[in-house]
Amino acid sequence: MIQLPQRCPVSLTLIVINALFFTAQISTQGTLTNLGVLYGPLVLEGQWWRLLSSGFLHGGILHVAFNMYLLFVLGPILERELGSARFSLIYFGALFGSTLSVMMFDWDQATLGASGAVLGLAGALGVSLYERGMKPQQSPVFGLVVLNLALPLLVPVISFWGHFGGVAAGMLMGYLLVWLPKRSNGGSLANTLSIGSAGLVLFAALSWMAARMGGFS
Repeated sequence: MIQLPQRCPVSLTLIVINALFFTAQISTQGTLTNLGVLYGPLVLEGQWWRLLSSGFLHGGILHVAFNMYLLFVLGPILERELGSARFSLIYFGALFGSTLSVMMFDWDQATLGASGAVLGLAGALGVSLYERGMKPQQSPVFGLVVLNLALPLLVPVISFWGHFGGVAAGMLMGYLLVWLPKRSNGGSLANTLSIGSAGLVLFAALSWMAARMGGFS
């Protein structure tokens, strides 16, 4: 019997939501995928929900399984350390950071998957480890993260910009929610969450703006 990790309700909920979305993709024979995949020209037409929905859709069983396994490994570590609120801000900040990167540099390429958001957790975890004087290589999931980062170089159909944007945004969110509060002698949790929320909203707004501009590609 699989023992579920404790004190990580958001991580487990995200895994369930992704699994349900993938099941719906199969049962609707691609209709849900077509409605939710990230594609700049359709976002330009006003289908703004694609900026979010694309992060819960996957291209196949191996795609969703690999991402959910990485989320199952990374999520509880970070959520137990930071709490569910900060963890959620990092996850969705990284998701929109991934979307922003794709809209800037791969605007007319259909993109989907939770990889950007999950790799954003890895970026934030790296910031947390570094802040505590540890090397990211010491993390037991370091090898998995490196493999996921390398996949776009090995498999051209996987979005490099989606992965890159997620990691970069996750590191920035980690700086705002982990590094900055500790290096500035704490500060209230409400203050920290306000700063993190501002970062998330900024990534979402910039994603929408980049989509409306047609990107830079």
